[in-house]
Amino acid sequence: MTSATARVSDPVGFHLRAAGRIVKLTKSFASEVTIRFEGRVANAKSIMGLASLAAEYGTVVLVEAEGPDEAAALAALQHLIEVGLGQPESEG
Repeated sequence: MTSATARVSDPVGFHLRAAGRIVKLTKSFASEVTIRFEGRVANAKSIMGLASLAAEYGTVVLVEAEGPDEAAALAALQHLIEVGLGQPESEG
């Protein structure tokens, strides 16, 4: 298992749209991915689980990945949370 922290870049935090982007990304990996925030844990492949974390802009979450592609999953998710969520989603 690998883990890393990430600072939430989306100005409105983890809401349904941000959660959907995280799920879309994590479902492309075989590894199990979880996000922890303030004692709560969510499967990163569950929109409702992620939204229930209610992580706000600028807060730090712990991202964990375990599986055959855990390093790639962790790096991609960390980048999405720290950079990608703060930018508009591409149309393509």
